Amino acid sequence: MMKVVFVILGVLALLVLALPIVLLFAFDLGPNSWLAGVRDVALIYGSLFMCIGGLAIFAMAGAIAFLTFTLRDNVVPALEKLNDTAKTVKGTATFISEGVVAPVIKVAGAAAGARAMVQTLARRNPPKLGNGKDKKKDIT
Repeated sequence: MMKVVFVILGVLALLVLALPIVLLFAFDLGPNSWLAGVRDVALIYGSLFMCIGGLAIFAMAGAIAFLTFTLRDNVVPALEKLNDTAKTVKGTATFISEGVVAPVIKVAGAAAGARAMVQTLARRNPPKLGNGKDKKKDIT
């Protein structure tokens, strides 16, 4: 079906492009006016391509508008879902940090304090204070 449409459009385009040239040579305008005929054909081609270009610009503007509305209708809900997912992840991370990690940190801190206390109580020698330079010298 599409192949037939393309063939018909191709034949029409060929006729539109060839018609001014055929008309130029079909009507003999005299020996001195062939340049005027070429000028007329050039004007016809120029105006034809200008009209086609204008239609193409309108078609592109319509396509861009359609794409903009389609993206707005599809992207905005997707971004809202992404925002909801980010809020859920943030809430889950907050819950995990408050409900699981914070008690583990408290227990680890208490264990470290208990270990330090046991090490302090289990020392055999009292700790040396200072670096040894504070001792008084014997002058005997």
